[in-house]
Amino acid sequence: MNLLNILLFFPLLAALLIFVLGTFCRRDSFIKGLALVLSLVPLAVNIVMLLGYDSSLPSGSFQFETYAGWIESIGITYNVALDGLSMPLVFLTALLTPLVVLLSFDEHKDLRTYFTLLFLLETGLFGVFAALDFFLFYLFWEVVLIPMYFMILGWGGPRRRYAAIKFFVYTHVASLVMLVGIFAIFFNAAGQLGYYTFNMQVISQYVDLPVSLQYLIFPALFFGFAVKIPTVPFHTWLPDAHVEAPTGGSVFLAAVMLKMGGYGLVRIAFGMLPEAAVHYALPMAIMGVISMLYAAALALAQDDLKKMIAYSSVSHMGLLLFGLAMMQERAFNGAVLQMFAHGLISAMLFMVCGILQHSVGTRRIGDLGGVASVLPRLSACTVFTFFASVGLPGLLGFIPELMVFLGAFSVNKVLTAVAMLSMIVTAAYYLWALERAYFGTPSNDLKEKHPHDLLWFQAVPLAVLGLLVLGLGIYPAPVTDMIGQGTGYILELLGGVK
Repeated sequence: MNLLNILLFFPLLAALLIFVLGTFCRRDSFIKGLALVLSLVPLAVNIVMLLGYDSSLPSGSFQFETYAGWIESIGITYNVALDGLSMPLVFLTALLTPLVVLLSFDEHKDLRTYFTLLFLLETGLFGVFAALDFFLFYLFWEVVLIPMYFMILGWGGPRRRYAAIKFFVYTHVASLVMLVGIFAIFFNAAGQLGYYTFNMQVISQYVDLPVSLQYLIFPALFFGFAVKIPTVPFHTWLPDAHVEAPTGGSVFLAAVMLKMGGYGLVRIAFGMLPEAAVHYALPMAIMGVISMLYAAALALAQDDLKKMIAYSSVSHMGLLLFGLAMMQERAFNGAVLQMFAHGLISAMLFMVCGILQHSVGTRRIGDLGGVASVLPRLSACTVFTFFASVGLPGLLGFIPELMVFLGAFSVNKVLTAVAMLSMIVTAAYYLWALERAYFGTPSNDLKEKHPHDLLWFQAVPLAVLGLLVLGLGIYPAPVTDMIGQGTGYILELLGGVK
């Protein structure tokens, strides 16, 4: 059986097993152990796939492909495959699932349902990155919303109901607008081909969409993906969702779910509508710069550590949009690498923030101080993570920033110089938060709480992610080579237009 099919559907089986067996045995230790073992299976399958992946194949080549008819009367197929664009994001999803399961070992509220939702979320994310059929893509896209909605609603903070509804409304409305764009492509393709098909490969190879139609479809697709990224001014749902979500939900939301927007933008909007992408390049670049600067300024003003990190995600995703809009090879590949790098780093950011809140009971910067002398191991991990997010050379966060700015400078020097100002603000809010919350003399209230430092199930996820951030920061070629193989054909399309 194709390994990709095992990867796609095993989490669904795991969700069923957790729900059924957890009904008969409610012991927390049993459910946690079962969830951990089941979560390691997709990771093991994905590692085997990574070892068998051939980055030397021509760009546009898909591997581990399965093609089968499904609802043939309206052209729906089961077509899944991976390339250098989707493989890093699939690996990120497979890696984070067991790490989030481990991190959730201090969770005690209805673990059966919590882990069931977590595996359903993993299924949807795998499907989004693997689907090469519009119907299948949209199906998995919507599946992702449901478990995250219930995770926020069931295990979130005091304003969880408001945050969950806002998250669902924003992202679902954006999905419906995106669906309008997909149907426009579908019906136009049917008119040219003489038969219905949702298959992305068939449409991209045999359908030539008129430029005037591309100009109309692209904004609908862009809106759907920009809300998910999220790009200013469509970002307001994200801070509320992050602040109220449980730590595991925040990790998946920042590390993987935001990347759905960037992935869709590259795969569908840029890959299928290259003339429109070039036409709207400057407005997209300006939106990216605004996101970088505006969200960084908002992060600087936050007293809630988790909300500060949430705004930092908006700022770093602005770099993604800016790099893509430059339509230059180095900047474009740097932007795609930013999705993977930010996935690892943002996962660590929300982990250290969640661990701090569980240990100390607060994440308000003004109520903290001297945490480093009380929780030295957690503080060391926090410093490392903050510096990785700032873009310290030698860590993975530095590589995509360098690639984007080097490539963008050759295209638009003024806009690049303005965008680089965000790096100063980023360093400012991270260093100021460290100075206020982690250094200095600890308060008596902090000492009286007797907070615990990193426990083993918290240290392991941080160590795994930290080693990847350090290792790939020193030698990023395994990821950059894969990404280059995945984006080459899209860059050729964009270059042909220019």
